[in-house]
Amino acid sequence: MSRLTRTFVTIFLIFALGGCAGKDKADNGASGVAFHKGYVASKNSEWSSAIIHFTKAIELDPTYINAYNHRGFGFSKQEQYVEAIADFTKSIDLAPKYADAYYNRGIAYAKQEKFSEAIADFTKTIELDPKHADAYVNRGDTYKALDKTMEAEADFAKGKELRK
Repeated sequence: MSRLTRTFVTIFLIFALGGCAGKDKADNGASGVAFHKGYVASKNSEWSSAIIHFTKAIELDPTYINAYNHRGFGFSKQEQYVEAIADFTKSIDLAPKYADAYYNRGIAYAKQEKFSEAIADFTKTIELDPKHADAYVNRGDTYKALDKTMEAEADFAKGKELRK
């Protein structure tokens, strides 16, 4: 890879990984390097490796919000929902307005069939980010699992509308 390409990729990743601008600090130190390695591993669906790197980032900086959220996503991909929920909750504790952490935790709760918790998290996601189409769709799926057809249809319609 050429130096120019590496520079471009690095700049792109800095902005892309910012994910929750204003909620996490930019880190070019050792924790940032570990996070980047985890991010690359996750892009390659190497979840065990990603978790190891995100864990290293957290060990180096216990307030690294994105590292908790991304590690939680890795745990979810490995169906380790208890660990995932703990990490998403830590992200929320550190940044209470981080909509994606609520959304991700909602998914993990839904996978465990903890539907009331999932609905609460999807609702909070929507409160924080009213244009989060996937939160409406997933809340609709959760309502459907509870045989709440009217609520499900309303959320599906809103999700579809937002995706246009």
